[in-house]
Amino acid sequence: MAQAAVQQTDTRRKIIDAVMVVAAKEGFDRATTQEISRQAGVSEGIIYHYFRSKDELCANMVREKSSELRAYVVDGISHIPSPDKRLERLIDLHIEMVTRGGGLFRILFNRSGGAPMIFKEALKNGILPYARIIQEIIKEGIDKGAFKPVDPKITALNLIGMMQITLIAILLEEVPFTAKEAKENIKKLFFGGILK
Repeated sequence: MAQAAVQQTDTRRKIIDAVMVVAAKEGFDRATTQEISRQAGVSEGIIYHYFRSKDELCANMVREKSSELRAYVVDGISHIPSPDKRLERLIDLHIEMVTRGGGLFRILFNRSGGAPMIFKEALKNGILPYARIIQEIIKEGIDKGAFKPVDPKITALNLIGMMQITLIAILLEEVPFTAKEAKENIKKLFFGGILK
């Protein structure tokens, strides 16, 4: 019984990972379940055993990959006591994860194929929960007197926006600077505006 559950989890994971690969090449709209099944090494029918539609499959991929990003970031900052250093490390981790050759944000903004449902899913289950993590750090910084009294919700989204728009430009090779240069500039701008 336990073996069957592990096998189902492995198959589901293969399908989700295959969506990432195919969507990175084709975009969400142009990705077909036939290509996804071939990439995953499963039959097309197996995809529909786990997911009712391609949209549901893509939405699940967004949820799971967003959750992995949040877990990676939370794990990477949880041991840091001060809110400013925690945010600084969060910026490092975010930029590292996006620029090291893949990931959900790269797919969403590089070759989305104009899939509004996927963007809504990314906002609802990816960006807003991620912003809440940042928001809590900002609130803590305000409470401890380290940060100016800003609106934590807006400021958290501003930080994500600063990182993502810059990373999109880098990923699309539209700017003459590196991720490392961008990271340092983002930190200067963000902390210059929020630190007391």
